[in-house]
Amino acid sequence: MTPAVDYLAELEAGRVAVILEREIEPTIKEWLRRVKLVPELVQISLSDDDRTRHLPVLFRELIFRLRFPNDADWHISSTATTHGLRRQAQGYSPAMLVEESRIFQVVTFQTLHLHLSELDHGLLLLDVVVIADEADAQLSQAVRSLTAKGCPPRIIKLINQLPPVEIHPIPIPCLIFLRP
Repeated sequence: MTPAVDYLAELEAGRVAVILEREIEPTIKEWLRRVKLVPELVQISLSDDDRTRHLPVLFRELIFRLRFPNDADWHISSTATTHGLRRQAQGYSPAMLVEESRIFQVVTFQTLHLHLSELDHGLLLLDVVVIADEADAQLSQAVRSLTAKGCPPRIIKLINQLPPVEIHPIPIPCLIFLRP
């Protein structure tokens, strides 16, 4: 590796974003396991893919926000909007979205707890605040779109046909150009 890549890898080591990026798949599996334990959520019959479709992008947006906390306050998440509309079409209530979000935060913090020895404790509390803020912002946007009146059925049908999004983490060498 080059000195610049070594330096960036060292900066990233111990960061919450790195742990979450590495642990996305097991964290999503744990989220799904916990969701399946909530009777109110499983009363809506969905495939595992339909239930977790929003999570890879939600994690990517969270990871971006953790890496660039001052640059990400302004955005309205199209992922959260789409998730709210999709859940509206599936028959979810706002309370059900809140429960999904609560489980998201629990499994995210559980993942961090499992890797506590790897984390930079000096940055951990700041990152926890960012996670809570991003999860709440995503939830707010999803609830707004879920409760919006008048979304044409053809739009909801198109949204439900969108394929799941694949996870493509940002390689550390690319971060050279992204950091201020």
